[in-house]
Amino acid sequence: MQIRWDEIPADGLFLRIDDDSWVPGNEVTCQGMGTCVVSLKKERGRVLLSGMLHLSLVLDCDRCLDSFAYALAEEFDLVFELLVKDEDAGLVKEYFCKDSDLNVVYLAEPVVDVFAVLTQQVYLGLPDKRLCSENCLGLCPECGTNLNHCPCDCARGTGVSPFSVLSKLKTH
Repeated sequence: MQIRWDEIPADGLFLRIDDDSWVPGNEVTCQGMGTCVVSLKKERGRVLLSGMLHLSLVLDCDRCLDSFAYALAEEFDLVFELLVKDEDAGLVKEYFCKDSDLNVVYLAEPVVDVFAVLTQQVYLGLPDKRLCSENCLGLCPECGTNLNHCPCDCARGTGVSPFSVLSKLKTH
């Protein structure tokens, strides 16, 4: 959904998106319907975008590979500004970023792609380490059994190490 700046009324534009057609389906799957609320407002030649995102996602655990539900709740604020077009536009200039510059998106055209912003916020809201629980035991590295469901019967699970033969070679 692309919104041109000239389509934004003076008092702002409020959008509520209740479908999941924009959710990046290659990495995450939605469980049920999510809610996205976005407001756009023009101010001094730029567009301020504020929003909230509430989705229930299905992720795969990094330790045990089981699927689990993850509640994603994100609030975000972005500022969109147009790139300055002048004869020096092609030159790279040194610029010191301030904290307030980190949420500024520079655009070549006065168009905000709302679905692209929402997709980015989903990726930014995903945990670095996806775990079904903090106490996840993962998979046995020997036989691959999910240790959350049952102990395994392999050498590693019974406590008999394949290197236990070396203990006979040890001299006292």
